[in-house]
Amino acid sequence: MEDRRLETHPDLMDPNWREHAEVDAWLGAKKQASRRRSRVSGGPVFVLALIALVVAAVVVHRVQGRGVNDVPGFGQPPKAAPVSGGVDLNRPYDRTPAANWREGIAGVLVPPGRAVGDFTAGEVDAAYRTVTEAIAAARLGSRALQYADGSELLRLLAPNERVRLEPVLTSRLKVEKGKYLTLIGPHRLLQVSPRMTGFLTSKAGEKGELVVHASYTTAYAFDAHPGEARSPSDIVPFVRDEQDYVIRKAPPFAEADAGLSFGEGAGYHSHMACDALKAGILAPQYSDKSKPVDGALAVDEVDTYDPTKPLPSTGNCG
Repeated sequence: MEDRRLETHPDLMDPNWREHAEVDAWLGAKKQASRRRSRVSGGPVFVLALIALVVAAVVVHRVQGRGVNDVPGFGQPPKAAPVSGGVDLNRPYDRTPAANWREGIAGVLVPPGRAVGDFTAGEVDAAYRTVTEAIAAARLGSRALQYADGSELLRLLAPNERVRLEPVLTSRLKVEKGKYLTLIGPHRLLQVSPRMTGFLTSKAGEKGELVVHASYTTAYAFDAHPGEARSPSDIVPFVRDEQDYVIRKAPPFAEADAGLSFGEGAGYHSHMACDALKAGILAPQYSDKSKPVDGALAVDEVDTYDPTKPLPSTGNCG
């Protein structure tokens, strides 16, 4: 569950921002306290004013830091962070575009439910929950990441869609399976959660259909031995998805077609091993035997991970 406590707010955890906020709040509180002529001790009044101003600063900073122009109805995903060299396996996402992204599915923003076509606001909310479960099962699920097992995703699908995809999702590792699940090879992930950024939107399809579009990017952190990686981009590959999910009702559709199915989709991969990708497996860039390590990620490349921007045509593997 997302932590909404004030003391764990990302802005308050930023030491540089916190320092400026505390100075501004101290000056503002001091000015207010100087105007008070009460005989009551100024200590509690000063502390309360300080807390109030820090909270106000957090709210103002958050409102100013997130726009709503690109994603109608809710906040814009966080921008990618600038990057630099150096590898710290204890903080693998530092100095990568995913530094400011949230852990797991919490990074995918879900808009408030509203009626769309034949679907009520409550039904749209339910569709969003199903889609986020499907994304988590495919990109974050322990069975998928640890055992290349697609059973978590299969159980969420409409009966006929389950029959169609069961041979793929229960097969051995292969490229087709990698289109639906994140498959991890011999190089193991660090014991940290993947980071995500993105959002969901919805539109009416045919009668009795709701199309939920998911635009999101996932970053994974891989373990490495000393000397194997020279920069964060060597251990943190990115998978970007633009995927339609189709929710159907019965009637007008048959019961076997009612529920969740896959629609059209496209993807983008970056900073991963190309030889592993050919087999549908996600592996860190440093492990690629087909070419040397690229080094640090170019700063102007971070827009390629922004789900509000057009999907790039090619990744680092062409």
